[in-house]
This record gives sequence, C-alpha cells and structure tokens, in this order.
Amino acid sequence: MPSLEQLEQKYNNNGLKILMINTRESRENVEPYIRHNNFSFSVLLDSEGAASKKYSVFGIPAAFLIDKEGKAAFRSMGYRNWDSKRTHEAVESLIGE
Repeated sequence: MPSLEQLEQKYNNNGLKILMINTRESRENVEPYIRHNNFSFSVLLDSEGAASKKYSVFGIPAAFLIDKEGKAAFRSMGYRNWDSKRTHEAVESLIGE
C-alpha cells in the first residue's frame, strides 16, 4: 500500500483519487493501520461485504481504475506493483496526461 500512497501523491493534482475499500473488518482494526502508515487516501469500511459483491471481487487485494465517466477501465486482483511503468502509463492515459 505504500506504492498506492506514492501514486496518490504523484497524480492527485491531476485528478487521480484513490479510495481503499476495506472488506469485512472493523473500524477498530483498520484505523490504527491507516494512521500508523500515514495514508492520505480515503478508506471506505465495507463491513458487510456489499461493495465486494457488487463489483465481483473474489480475491484481495482487488483494484479498479475508474475513468472520468465512472466506468472501471482497469481491474486487478491480487498483489500489484503500483510503481511499475505499466501502471503509471495506465494512470496517465486515464487522467489524460
């Protein structure tokens, strides 16, 4: 997740917003982790798993890049290196850089 934080810091002035969705954990478990790592992105608590169901998430972590029209333009299940050239190119194409 530190590489997601770096992505947010690099592109947030260009319209990239990162929203983490934590599934099936309590606020008491999640908040200390977010605070300890000083993440600046938003975190949604999905304690009932509704978001996972809606977006057919079968593995974690799951990630989606949403385009300007609100459609999922990129989907990833499992670990991903968010600092790779391929990832930066995908983000840049979505934000129009």
